[in-house]
Amino acid sequence: MQLYNSIDIWILIVICGVITFLIRFSFLKFANDTLIENMKEFLSYMPASIFAAIITGGVFNKGINSISVDNFKIYAMIFALFIAYRFKNIILTICSGLAVLWGLNFINRLIS
Repeated sequence: MQLYNSIDIWILIVICGVITFLIRFSFLKFANDTLIENMKEFLSYMPASIFAAIITGGVFNKGINSISVDNFKIYAMIFALFIAYRFKNIILTICSGLAVLWGLNFINRLIS
Protein backbone atom coordinates (compact mmCIF):
# COMPACT_ATOMS: atom_id res chain seq x y z
CA MET A 1 0.00 0.00 0.00
CA GLN A 2 1.47 3.33 -1.08
CA LEU A 3 0.62 6.26 1.17
CA TYR A 4 2.08 9.03 -0.98
CA ASN A 5 2.80 9.34 -4.67
CA SER A 6 6.06 10.75 -6.02
CA ILE A 7 4.60 14.23 -6.70
CA ASP A 8 3.62 14.60 -3.03
CA ILE A 9 7.13 13.68 -1.94
CA TRP A 10 8.73 16.17 -4.37
CA ILE A 11 6.37 18.92 -3.23
CA LEU A 12 7.31 18.20 0.38
CA ILE A 13 11.02 18.28 -0.47
CA VAL A 14 10.66 21.64 -2.25
CA ILE A 15 8.63 23.12 0.62
CA CYS A 16 11.22 21.99 3.18
CA GLY A 17 13.99 23.44 1.02
CA VAL A 18 12.23 26.80 0.72
CA ILE A 19 11.59 26.95 4.46
CA THR A 20 15.21 26.11 5.23
CA PHE A 21 16.42 28.73 2.76
CA LEU A 22 14.15 31.41 4.20
CA ILE A 23 15.28 30.72 7.77
CA ARG A 24 18.96 30.94 6.83
CA PHE A 25 18.48 33.89 4.49
CA SER A 26 16.53 35.88 7.07
CA PHE A 27 19.31 35.36 9.62
CA LEU A 28 21.97 36.54 7.18
CA LYS A 29 19.89 39.41 5.80
CA PHE A 30 18.84 40.91 9.10
CA ALA A 31 21.91 39.97 11.13
CA ASN A 32 24.03 42.63 9.44
CA ASP A 33 22.11 45.32 11.29
CA THR A 34 21.74 43.64 14.65
CA LEU A 35 24.81 41.47 15.34
CA ILE A 36 27.65 42.99 17.27
CA GLU A 37 31.08 43.19 15.65
CA ASN A 38 32.59 40.39 17.79
CA MET A 39 29.94 37.95 16.61
CA LYS A 40 30.56 38.93 12.97
CA GLU A 41 34.28 38.31 13.41
CA PHE A 42 33.61 34.95 15.09
CA LEU A 43 31.30 33.87 12.27
CA SER A 44 33.88 34.86 9.65
CA TYR A 45 36.12 32.00 10.85
CA MET A 46 33.43 29.34 10.49
CA PRO A 47 34.01 28.40 6.80
CA ALA A 48 37.74 27.86 7.39
CA SER A 49 37.18 25.76 10.51
CA ILE A 50 34.52 23.61 8.82
CA PHE A 51 36.78 23.16 5.78
CA ALA A 52 39.65 22.09 8.05
CA ALA A 53 37.44 19.58 9.86
CA ILE A 54 36.29 18.02 6.60
CA ILE A 55 39.83 17.77 5.21
CA THR A 56 41.29 16.34 8.41
CA GLY A 57 38.54 13.74 8.57
CA GLY A 58 39.28 12.68 5.01
CA VAL A 59 43.03 12.44 5.54
CA PHE A 60 42.90 10.52 8.81
CA ASN A 61 39.88 8.36 8.00
CA LYS A 62 41.45 5.16 9.41
CA GLY A 63 42.44 6.66 12.74
CA ILE A 64 45.97 6.01 13.96
CA ASN A 65 46.54 3.60 11.06
CA SER A 66 46.33 6.56 8.65
CA ILE A 67 49.68 7.90 9.81
CA SER A 68 52.11 6.15 7.51
CA VAL A 69 54.63 6.90 4.79
CA ASP A 70 52.23 5.48 2.18
CA ASN A 71 49.45 7.96 2.96
CA PHE A 72 49.99 10.61 0.29
CA LYS A 73 47.06 12.63 1.61
CA ILE A 74 49.24 13.74 4.53
CA TYR A 75 51.90 15.13 2.18
CA ALA A 76 49.27 16.89 0.10
CA MET A 77 47.66 18.34 3.22
CA ILE A 78 50.98 19.68 4.53
CA PHE A 79 51.77 21.24 1.14
CA ALA A 80 48.27 22.76 0.94
CA LEU A 81 48.67 24.21 4.45
CA PHE A 82 51.90 25.87 3.37
CA ILE A 83 50.25 27.31 0.24
CA ALA A 84 47.26 28.52 2.27
CA TYR A 85 49.50 30.24 4.80
CA ARG A 86 51.76 31.77 2.15
CA PHE A 87 49.23 32.95 -0.44
CA LYS A 88 45.88 33.03 1.46
CA ASN A 89 44.00 31.89 -1.64
CA ILE A 90 41.50 29.04 -1.26
CA ILE A 91 41.41 28.11 -4.97
CA LEU A 92 45.20 27.93 -5.17
CA THR A 93 45.26 25.89 -1.96
CA ILE A 94 42.75 23.32 -3.23
CA CYS A 95 44.34 23.04 -6.68
CA SER A 96 47.88 22.70 -5.32
CA GLY A 97 46.84 20.09 -2.76
CA LEU A 98 45.06 18.06 -5.41
CA ALA A 99 48.02 18.39 -7.79
CA VAL A 100 50.42 17.06 -5.15
CA LEU A 101 48.08 14.19 -4.26
CA TRP A 102 47.53 13.20 -7.90
CA GLY A 103 51.22 13.60 -8.70
CA LEU A 104 52.31 11.38 -5.82
CA ASN A 105 49.71 8.75 -6.74
CA PHE A 106 50.88 8.85 -10.38
CA ILE A 107 54.53 8.46 -9.39
CA ASN A 108 53.62 5.62 -7.02
CA ARG A 109 51.82 3.77 -9.84
CA LEU A 110 54.79 4.23 -12.17
CA ILE A 111 57.17 2.81 -9.58
CA SER A 112 54.94 -0.10 -8.52
